[in-house]
Amino acid sequence: MSDIQIKLNEPAGSIRKLHGVNNGPICYGSLIDVTDYYKEAGIPLVRIHDPNWPHAWEVDIHTIFPDFDKDPEDPASYDFSRTDEYLQTILDTGAKIVYRLGESIEHTKRKYYVHPPRDYAKWARICVNIIRHYNEGWAGGFRHGIEYWEVWNEPDLDERMWSGTPLQLFELYETTAKAIKAHNPELKVGGYAAARPMLPFLTDFLNYCEERKLPLDFFTWHTYTGDPYKIVQHARHVRSELDSRGFLDTESHLNEWNFLESDFTKIWHRGNEYARKSNFDKQKNAHGAAFTATVLTLLQDERVDAANYYDGQPTALFCGLFDYHGVPQKTYYTFKAFQRMTELSSRIRTVIDDKTGGVCAVAGTQEDGSGAVLITGYGASVRLHTVRWEGQESAYTVQIYSIDDDHRFDLRKEQRVEPGEELSWLLPAYSVTLLEWSPSTPARPAGE
Repeated sequence: MSDIQIKLNEPAGSIRKLHGVNNGPICYGSLIDVTDYYKEAGIPLVRIHDPNWPHAWEVDIHTIFPDFDKDPEDPASYDFSRTDEYLQTILDTGAKIVYRLGESIEHTKRKYYVHPPRDYAKWARICVNIIRHYNEGWAGGFRHGIEYWEVWNEPDLDERMWSGTPLQLFELYETTAKAIKAHNPELKVGGYAAARPMLPFLTDFLNYCEERKLPLDFFTWHTYTGDPYKIVQHARHVRSELDSRGFLDTESHLNEWNFLESDFTKIWHRGNEYARKSNFDKQKNAHGAAFTATVLTLLQDERVDAANYYDGQPTALFCGLFDYHGVPQKTYYTFKAFQRMTELSSRIRTVIDDKTGGVCAVAGTQEDGSGAVLITGYGASVRLHTVRWEGQESAYTVQIYSIDDDHRFDLRKEQRVEPGEELSWLLPAYSVTLLEWSPSTPARPAGE
């Protein structure tokens, strides 16, 4: 039996565009701009949180409305200038936006902005006027048509993101969500960007929303792990919690995720600099590329409506896609390969016969008989693996691209495969392989 069987005649829906990211293509005060790479990878959705590191001058409520004592109905109370420019750089890539209403994380000993607002109704009115500015032209604004508006981020983390109680966060969400829906019921409002989706904070929040019949168009949650199946576990848990409370139409958004091999807090402690370097190096190399491809593949079978890798802005830390010079890393090429998969008209079933584990695949086809399969080894056994196309009726020309320790999405080989034949290649332990095929012209008989 072949290691990977591609069932050409067994449709499996579509390949969903879950390769969104956090934050836009510019960084370091606009010194680094990777817009062309965003376009090339077809980034579909950008969520904005902790933008433009290391200078968070955009998006946050306090940067747009710096004096909370001023009149929220007076356009002069707002400073939209930097955020105007920042949002435009994202829209210029062709991506849509999830706008996080709230504040960036504060790692400093003193916390400045992550406190409950003094007046929830006023804070909610500020949020509505931000929406008016970007969607309705208010205060010299725009008509961007931003659909998703997320209230706060990771209040369940610790005092770095929310100094108040859980109940205070629930009440802030209630006030803000009702104000946004009263202004425009067609907008999608959600939150709360759960840092730890398995904790009771999530259950309590959903119970609060259910009891008060609050709008919850999308629920957002985060997972950082070295185990792709932990993300699957969290996806199923979140969906189950939503469904059990009647939020059947509420979208599930995994809007922060990345590879993390150690404790998120301990990694920053003094003395852990080598572990920290190892983790962030892996996010960018073949290990991170394979992790990312595995997650994007596994999510195709889960009830997750959107996903945003953290993050896309070219920094030296959490961005696994670029280094701080803006040079694309191996994980970026996973995004590029996955974009090719999403361009296929339909998904088809794959069957993996891998006794040692660590291999996954997603495949799709076009109406003209061409297609592709993305095969990932994440801790796979290093050996020859075989692929067979079940239902193949004509010869294929197959192009093989590799992302591994020695390759950055390089075209390695082109091979003709006849019906019933297998294709074999050596699969590295941490690697991403894209096989693209198209029907071949008939081979000429010998002697012609």
